[in-house]
Amino acid sequence: MRPLAPSGAGVAVLAALGLSAAIAQAVLIREAMAALGGSELAWGAVLALWLAGMGLGSWVGARWPGPRLAALGPLVVLALAGLGAVLIRSAAFLTGAGVGETGTAWHGAWLWALAVLAPAVAGGWCFPAAAILLTPEGDAGLAYALESGGAMAGGLAFTFLLAPHGSAVSVCVAAGACGAAWLVARRMSWLAVLPLLAGLALAGPADRTLAHVGWRLSGRLGTLSDWRETRMERVELAAGRPSALYEDGRLAAVFPDPYGTAARAHLILLLHPHPDRVLVVGGVADGTFVTMLGHPVTRLLACEEDAELAAALPRWFGRSFSDALADTRLTVAVGDPLRVIRRGGSWDLIVLTDPDPTTLRRGRTRTLEFFQACASSLTPGGVFVVRVGVGDTYLGGGGGRLLAVLCATLRQVFPAVSAVPGEEVLLVASRAAGGFAIDPITLLTRWRGLGVRDPDFDPGVLPVLLDPGRAVPLGDFLRGTNAPVNTATHPRAVLLAAALHEARGAPPILTAARALEGRSPSPLAACLVVIVAILVVRGAGGAALGIEAGAVVGFASMGWWLLLLACWQGTMGSVYGEVGALSAAFMAGAVGGAVVGRRWLAPTERPLACVVGAGALISLVIATGAPLEFPRTTIVPLLLLGGGLTGAAFPAVSALAGRRAARVGAGRGFAADEAGAAAAALVAGLLVVPWAGIPAGGAMIAILQVGTAGALVVAARHRHG
Repeated sequence: MRPLAPSGAGVAVLAALGLSAAIAQAVLIREAMAALGGSELAWGAVLALWLAGMGLGSWVGARWPGPRLAALGPLVVLALAGLGAVLIRSAAFLTGAGVGETGTAWHGAWLWALAVLAPAVAGGWCFPAAAILLTPEGDAGLAYALESGGAMAGGLAFTFLLAPHGSAVSVCVAAGACGAAWLVARRMSWLAVLPLLAGLALAGPADRTLAHVGWRLSGRLGTLSDWRETRMERVELAAGRPSALYEDGRLAAVFPDPYGTAARAHLILLLHPHPDRVLVVGGVADGTFVTMLGHPVTRLLACEEDAELAAALPRWFGRSFSDALADTRLTVAVGDPLRVIRRGGSWDLIVLTDPDPTTLRRGRTRTLEFFQACASSLTPGGVFVVRVGVGDTYLGGGGGRLLAVLCATLRQVFPAVSAVPGEEVLLVASRAAGGFAIDPITLLTRWRGLGVRDPDFDPGVLPVLLDPGRAVPLGDFLRGTNAPVNTATHPRAVLLAAALHEARGAPPILTAARALEGRSPSPLAACLVVIVAILVVRGAGGAALGIEAGAVVGFASMGWWLLLLACWQGTMGSVYGEVGALSAAFMAGAVGGAVVGRRWLAPTERPLACVVGAGALISLVIATGAPLEFPRTTIVPLLLLGGGLTGAAFPAVSALAGRRAARVGAGRGFAADEAGAAAAALVAGLLVVPWAGIPAGGAMIAILQVGTAGALVVAARHRHG
């Protein structure tokens, strides 16, 4: 008997569900990151909550599906995500953050749960219900393929079309598209334009309302003058003079700032005897380059990663800023710092004033590999300066440890390393002994010889800025501290910098981070061995292991995703410009894999064991470090293969989880997959990468997969002989 053809209504609902879930998830992650200053702690926490909510909803939907209501599921998901965005914008007010401060993930945990779980549970519940709309039996493999295809479309649409227009616009337009798709599936195409027009009409007013309400609830001083939702961050400008610029809720710059930014820029240029050619990373938005152009430099290259912010700054900061941009000696390089450095050059002075490595994205300019690339671009007597956003007044805590790790990393590249004390320490390095001077007399002599005129800067403050009395104990501390090196493979500084930010909300987090940073990650491997042993025992006892295998498949797929994105970010630069294409590669693999698994793989333990075991090969490739060595030729193929194996496993997972009951299996299998992915978002994203490193993370996932494959074989022998 031929299987029933899938209904148009079921196809439309599942595709719309994937699209709405992808956009809702992206909106909430972006909102939470902005609320926490771009912290990946928010990313991991929200993604884990989202996946856990999807799993819970799917489990409930397997028991009480309600297919008639499933058609409204995608719209409900988007509506609840919009309410969640409003709630997250209120984070500073609701968590009691100080004026101008961003919140912390610890204080905002309850808020993330309220904002994220409701739309996630609605989306998870809709999946098994929509599978019944597809066919009366509930075709789990086809349902997974359709939902993955919708998610692929949603990820691409958000990254390349909707993200620059903000959360409110994304939700409204996506809701209009879902409504139109439903009407087309119901053969009412002539009405489909109405929800699209309604979504577009509501988008603009909703965006303005959300921006101003969020600003008022943030507790920041002044009124909101203008804002941008770029592909990388949310930037907001406070009205008044001087101009105050906020990036992801964090005060990023004040312009003009003669007593802070300008004084630091003068000091940095004086560290080199004749800095003709200067490269500065992160010195555009705060106006560092404006001060540097007052010196007799012949070429100044200023790197700004956010193209849309760079385009807005001249209008926001006024004529003095615009006039400096017109200087023929200046070039503003818009793009990722890794790519700017790799273009080569011969620089007398390279300066990193960009933020501390509180995230993997920010941490890529504080790695050994990046320092080596900078060193190769310096002239023989060149000087390298790194700003660190911690002070030298207390070096016994996490701030001192972060300084020690970055200093140890610099010493792997530069023979001469020293430090300038202050509220923000400057680490100064050179490949030549005596390549720089940090004593006040030498710097005063250089200032007088330059003939620079700046009415807002008194060179008499140089002894205060250098403060030899504080420089001596700072230097002794850095020389006497044994610290590990920060690399792209093992980004130790990220754990410390992120914990320093979180310490405002929960000091024990910093204590825990310090303890982890100094210990071997062997407890993680021990936990994996225990989990594998439990799976083998359950298989030997006759358990079907469908739910367990689904959780492992979800954990591995999310683990691959996180590790490969970390590899891309550490080698090719920020993933924000390419994340849509990378996501599409994984989801395209999932669609193809689900189709293959549905048609040609028997839904039993042995084929599932082969799929899980094959996935271990992907994990081992990651463990070898190949994605870090050959990112262009390995990362995208591995994402495609990973998505394909994830999709191929789902029909067997759902069959075993539901004991051949298709509807129950679709719900339980999807729930197990999402729960495993949620665990990976927390464990791999927030713990494994910064503590154990990328290769170790790949090896641990391989251990889990090989053990699970073995447990499935044991279960098959016990159940089928």
